[in-house]
Amino acid sequence: MSRSTIANRRSAQFDKELELRDYSKVALAASAPEAAIAFPATKQMTYRCIVNVGSHTGYVAGTAQWNIAVEASADNVSFKPVGSVATTGAIAGLEIALSGSSVESVVPNAAYIRVTATKVGAPGNLTYGAFLALS
Repeated sequence: MSRSTIANRRSAQFDKELELRDYSKVALAASAPEAAIAFPATKQMTYRCIVNVGSHTGYVAGTAQWNIAVEASADNVSFKPVGSVATTGAIAGLEIALSGSSVESVVPNAAYIRVTATKVGAPGNLTYGAFLALS
């Protein structure tokens, strides 16, 4: 995962156990969910998903882009989105704000979390990494 500047390292503490997708994985050509991690979100928690995105070609707002969603599940089978961002084709560090209360309102007793990249239209392949950072 790209963490090359001091500013990036200071903005969020990286914990390998909370990594949702390794930035060094092969770029995606099609929509794909990542494997979920066990992460029981209690109502008192505040955290965020840090998403580091590489550049990709073919971006057209709304019709050719990648959407990256954080999804939660109580049983590691059925997942519901609890936050998302859209890429712009440029290199970016994005954040998805999350709270235990907001996740619990969508998925009661949420115990698992994952990221899913969804291809809209025909943008180029997507390189990205994502991890959770506790606030």
